Amino acid sequence: MNNKVLSVDNLHVSFDTYAGEVQAVRGVTFDLHQGEVLAIVGESGCGKSVTAQTIMKLNPMPPARIPEGAVTLGDVDIVNASEKEMQKLRGKEVSMIFQDPMTCLNPTKRVGKQIVEAIVHHTHMNREDAKAEAIKCLSQVNIPNPEERAQQYPHEFSGGMRQRAMIAMALSCNPKVLIADEPTTALDVTIQAQIMDLLAEIKEQVNTAIILITHDLGVVASMADRVAVMYAGKIVETGTCEDIFYRNAHPYTQALLKSLPSVDADKKDRLVSIAGSPPDLLDPPKGCAFGARCTHCMHICREEQPPEFTIGEGHTASCWLLHPDCPSAEERGEKDV
Repeated sequence: MNNKVLSVDNLHVSFDTYAGEVQAVRGVTFDLHQGEVLAIVGESGCGKSVTAQTIMKLNPMPPARIPEGAVTLGDVDIVNASEKEMQKLRGKEVSMIFQDPMTCLNPTKRVGKQIVEAIVHHTHMNREDAKAEAIKCLSQVNIPNPEERAQQYPHEFSGGMRQRAMIAMALSCNPKVLIADEPTTALDVTIQAQIMDLLAEIKEQVNTAIILITHDLGVVASMADRVAVMYAGKIVETGTCEDIFYRNAHPYTQALLKSLPSVDADKKDRLVSIAGSPPDLLDPPKGCAFGARCTHCMHICREEQPPEFTIGEGHTASCWLLHPDCPSAEERGEKDV
């Protein structure tokens, strides 16, 4: 395995609200290595984006706080870093591609100028060299006529072009870690494929480690090296793409996969949905957070949180079904497993 560039250890993130403490992230642990693509998948509200934003310390504190855990970027302790230290790291060591580029690009400044400002802020380049580098970055993400496009404003770009411009800005200072937070959410299917192909191409060219955040397992199938499935602020299963798609062990992972539309499905078949709703993280359940929606739920699932079980090399899941003393499906009275 290549060098480790990021380590997240037992991370907890809470938000103090008028209604109480929202435990958005509850003990997330993972490592990221150079040139690796880690996909974090799960339903909306499961803590994916909060985890990513905590890595860059973008959540305002208060109301956010980190009561427990560590985030280490290279040799830097992110949790205890000051805002001045983080300003030096953001963009240079770690960058983010946000869900909606229109709200992240300044509508009053030309696209090229915004990229130039990022380069000048983090490097020793003069403005002329930075302009040339900005044009090079736009060309790298396959924007046609980059010299002309650099002089245009964000509203003159299409949705896909704005996303490419955001990727160009994120890569302008050659960060060690690139976080892509739902980079294809607002795009049509054709542009989605182009953006994913672009990210894969960038990974090969510059060997940047990528964290890909998405709710769609289908998006990551051809790109991710490892997948972490999140639910209710916890990672419930981790493994390679092959592990997650073909040797999955957690009922939530299985439910997510069943909810994906199939090209082989009959037109009369109904789309499968996961019954129920995620738990309220103002008052998380004391047992397995997925228990209330799980067809395999046992008494212990409601009473105790499951530990992490090792299924194979690099493949883990947190489910009581994996305990060696767990009764068989017949003993549990399940007819269809």
